[in-house]
Amino acid sequence: MVKHVAQALYYIGIVMALPFVFLVGASIMKIVSEGAQSQYINSTFLGIFGAAFSYAVGVMLRHTLLKDQS
Repeated sequence: MVKHVAQALYYIGIVMALPFVFLVGASIMKIVSEGAQSQYINSTFLGIFGAAFSYAVGVMLRHTLLKDQS
């Protein structure tokens, strides 16, 4: 049961990262089409760090739950 909850939390972390991945894609498209303006570059970095953080939360929660199982 704990393994299923841990896996679900991992996937929740991935789902939480998806909006940030879309933000990175949209920002890169804006940079290509309109030039490298500071707000697009800032949005790109926000998306990268937000996606990394969300994914890391999912991995950390899964690891925390599964370390007691081993």
